[in-house]
Amino acid sequence: MAKTRIVNPQSPLVAFGCILFALLIIGVLFSTTIPYGRMLFDPRTLHYNVVLIMTSLTVGTLLPALLAYIVGNHFVKSKSKMSHHFNGMLLGLLAFWIMSIFSTVVLIPTEYFASSLTVRIILVNFIPSIAVAIITSIVAISHVRSYQAKHDILEYEPYSILLIGFIVLLPVWSLANSIFTQSVNIYSFATLIITALIGMVSYATLRNSKLNVFTKLTWSAISISVAYIALFVLSPFIAGLSQYLDERPSMESMAVENYIVWILTLIVWILFWRAQAKSLSKKSQ
Repeated sequence: MAKTRIVNPQSPLVAFGCILFALLIIGVLFSTTIPYGRMLFDPRTLHYNVVLIMTSLTVGTLLPALLAYIVGNHFVKSKSKMSHHFNGMLLGLLAFWIMSIFSTVVLIPTEYFASSLTVRIILVNFIPSIAVAIITSIVAISHVRSYQAKHDILEYEPYSILLIGFIVLLPVWSLANSIFTQSVNIYSFATLIITALIGMVSYATLRNSKLNVFTKLTWSAISISVAYIALFVLSPFIAGLSQYLDERPSMESMAVENYIVWILTLIVWILFWRAQAKSLSKKSQ
C-alpha cells in the first residue's frame, strides 16, 4: 500500500499567515514608508510631521497583527512550536476584525483630544492597536486559565463567538449605514453577499470532516478572515508596486490594478482553503 501523508491542520494557516504578513510588510514599505521617506529629502516639508505620520501609518498597520500574534504565541500550554504559531495566527485573524471594527464602526472622537491633524492621525492609528492588545490578551489569558487550556484557542468558545460576531457585524453595519443615510444601491449588499458566499462554500467543503457544527462555523469564519486579509494585504502591495513602476498611473491602469487585486485575492483564498479543507477532511489525501 502507498503511504498517505497526513497534513497537520495547523500548517496551512501558519504558512499562509506568514506569507501574507510578509507581503503586508512589503506593501506598507512600498505604499507608505518609502513615499513618505522621499518627502524627507524635500526641504519645503516639515520633517517632524512627515516622520510622525509615516511612523503612525506604518506602525498602525503592522502593529495590531504583530501584537495579537505575540499574545497568542505566548499564552499556549503546548510544547509544539507549530501550536504556538497556530494560536498566534488565530489571534492575528481576530486582530484584523478588531482593527476593522475600530476603523469603521467605533467612532473615535479625536477632535476632542487634539486640534492637530498630525496628532489625530497618530491617535486613529494607535488606538486600534491598544484595543487589539487588550481584547486579545483577555481572550488568551481566559483561555489559558480555562479547562480547555491544553487545546488550541480555536476550540475556546469565547474566541469563536468573538470572531464570528465581528465578521457578521461589519457587513450588517455597512448595510444598515447605507439604509440610514438613504444611499442604498447594489454595492451596499456586496460585502454581505461576499461574506455569506465565502462562508457557505467553506462550510459546505467541510461536509466530509469529523468536526462538529460549531467548529465548522469557526473554520468557515477563519476562511472568510483569510480572504479579507488577503484583500487587505494585496491592495497596498499592488498599489505600492504599481506606483513604484509608474509614478503617474492613468485611470485605466488603476482599474486594471483593482482587477488584479481581486483576482489575486481569489487565487490566494482558493489555494489556502483547498489546502486547509483537505487537512481537515476525515479522509487522508
